Amino acid sequence: STMTVAGVTSDGDGRRCSLDAATAPDIDVPKSSAKSTDGARDLICAAAAEPAKAGKADKEKADGKHDKKKATTDSKRMNTGDDDGDEGGGGIAGDKDAKLSSLERCEKRLRAAKRATRSELSVSGGEWITKGYAADPGVLSAAGLGDDVPRISAKTVTLAEFIERFEKPRRPCIITDAMTDWPANDEWTYDKLNIRFAGHKFKVGSDDDGYAVRLKFAHIHHYVTDPAHMRDDSPMYIFDGSFGDKEGSQPLLQDYTVPDYFKEDLFQHVGEKRRPPYRWLVMGPPRSGSSVHIDPLATSAWNALISGHKRWCLFPPTPGLEKPHLKPKGIGLDGEAVTWFRNMYPRAAAADWAWPRPMDAVQRPGEIMFVPDGWWHAVLNLDHTVAVTQNYASSARFDKVWRVTKRGR
Repeated sequence: STMTVAGVTSDGDGRRCSLDAATAPDIDVPKSSAKSTDGARDLICAAAAEPAKAGKADKEKADGKHDKKKATTDSKRMNTGDDDGDEGGGGIAGDKDAKLSSLERCEKRLRAAKRATRSELSVSGGEWITKGYAADPGVLSAAGLGDDVPRISAKTVTLAEFIERFEKPRRPCIITDAMTDWPANDEWTYDKLNIRFAGHKFKVGSDDDGYAVRLKFAHIHHYVTDPAHMRDDSPMYIFDGSFGDKEGSQPLLQDYTVPDYFKEDLFQHVGEKRRPPYRWLVMGPPRSGSSVHIDPLATSAWNALISGHKRWCLFPPTPGLEKPHLKPKGIGLDGEAVTWFRNMYPRAAAADWAWPRPMDAVQRPGEIMFVPDGWWHAVLNLDHTVAVTQNYASSARFDKVWRVTKRGR
């Protein structure tokens, strides 16, 4: 018997993989082949080899939208002098901007980034600090937290054991001794990165239209080391999924290697331009992080912490446990990790919580968190952190990844 595989198309930005059963030519692949590593790889490669015509139209549409957005943004920058890549800008406002000191220009860029990433907050009105989280020691306290996620050493647990004990049954774990030889351990400090990448822009968020908001690393360095900015309730932080694709930041790829447990990634066989986003540089100050979510396309993830400490809260896959339970309305959630931990976590940890209790863990430098597919999880940076994370799909979980990807992309 056979199973039908739809072609894979790009959504126009060259990064996302789209599975379009309606327009793609069908490819017949034996079901039995999809059960093996080679079969899974071949299935994905076959799909990638037959792009649908709709992909070209989607790309042209997306490119048009991008060009329109870019033209609007360029016009705005010409009139405001708010182009971070050109300190002088243009027009009357640009002339004024050229007269600012380096610190004044930096502060201007930071204010613009804050307005873009969280337009609901007034920067001049002080709404980034209204909750007073920076002055509340309880916000970053790990006192009383459980240590619920088991730790394993990459020196003693083989790949086969990892797959059987953790990957197949979808059990999270914290891995030690898997990144001891990484140059990143020495090179990825804020000061050293500022020397290497001061002029390169990294993503610190998205605007209301979903477009990336970027800042030069020199400006980010000032932001995270300035006491006034570090009063922000939920600070901006680097969460950059394109660092490995941009020439200015590609050298970072030489500073770490994918751990042996995660080297098999079936999405790599569709090519870098077609595969969904999968790797991110993550650098954040205290109180930054990610609110509760499930990773996309049934992928699993690993998060390697270079420095700092991360608080994790994980919920096991449970039928019926959905987003409204974990992000309910009416309790003051605003999409920020720190607010979720303050307002929602106590409810989930209470005795009357109707669902499985969350698993707690504090990740330390040099440790790698493994998050299996389907686990709701939230992360809070307890101090200044530097990490790299990747999502992947292996043959052990291929069936689920394929079903979700075919339906969702």
